[in-house]
Amino acid sequence: MQAVTMERGVLTKIEQPDPVPQRGEVLVKSISCGICGSDLHAARHTEDFVNTSREAGGAFKLTTFNPVILGHEFCAEVVDYGPKTEGSVARGQLVCAAPVLLREPTEAVGYSDKIPGGFAQYMLLSESLIVPVPYGCNADLAALTEPMAVGLHAVNKAQVSGKEAILIIGAGPVGLAIITVLKQINTGPIIVSDFSPGRRKLAEAIGADIVIDPSDTDPYRVPALRKREGVVIFECVGIPGMIDQIFLGAPKNAKIMIVGVCLQQDYMRPLIAINKELSLHFLLGWSMEEFTQSLHYIAEGKFDVAPLITGQTSLDGVASTFESLATPNNQAKVLVKPWD
Repeated sequence: MQAVTMERGVLTKIEQPDPVPQRGEVLVKSISCGICGSDLHAARHTEDFVNTSREAGGAFKLTTFNPVILGHEFCAEVVDYGPKTEGSVARGQLVCAAPVLLREPTEAVGYSDKIPGGFAQYMLLSESLIVPVPYGCNADLAALTEPMAVGLHAVNKAQVSGKEAILIIGAGPVGLAIITVLKQINTGPIIVSDFSPGRRKLAEAIGADIVIDPSDTDPYRVPALRKREGVVIFECVGIPGMIDQIFLGAPKNAKIMIVGVCLQQDYMRPLIAINKELSLHFLLGWSMEEFTQSLHYIAEGKFDVAPLITGQTSLDGVASTFESLATPNNQAKVLVKPWD
């Protein structure tokens, strides 16, 4: 099969043998796979990604020495079953799945040097973790299940009631996913701050009420932010200094949800948060229930994810696409199409 490996930040298209499913596993054909911000982190900051994940006790098995086939935001087609499986989904059926292979030890799909991720033509999935794509939903839309589940999890953890003002810092794929989820619960105003004109335009197109260029306007001084019963701030950037900046700008009693992934050491002053009685929450991933719900909401049209897809590439273009996403500008979610 063809695939793209990442080794020490270098992306290379290769040929390698098709994977063989073991006990409880399913062989699938990767149809469409999104490029995640974590993939960009892994390629650009491999050492930080590996070391921080190990210190945090994470499941990522990414190494700085062995090639890794990235890709964990995928929609795939069932090809065959390994031993001790039930054949729970028909061959040819589109599926999404939790990107985890239930071996001993567990392997993280897209971050393991033992198994391929979605930037390969074939992958292995655990049968118990696959979710059939509802009839009529195409693979490109279904491939956004995982990032939408991240957005749904963030909103659920924030316990948004609908009475709060919402401030989203960063209109990348996760920030846009959170907007999409929030539109389903009729809350607002939804205020979005981003330096990129293209991403601000995307945020406005999918339903943000107020869109701000922070180089021109202080997002924390928008009158609408202080006219509701509470304020929830979603941090979706993940760079050093951002949390301290939010502490300074946030109104009293605000709830701060940290969704962005910062790999470097950060600095913040707790006294500022203490004086304002701010609530700070760090978030990771999603539950299987949220994952399944996101897929069904995409299929039903409740989560309109089509505007989030701003590009696609074959395996030949993965390396150049990663380079262009260093300054994303108008891009949100770019899909890798391994069979194009």
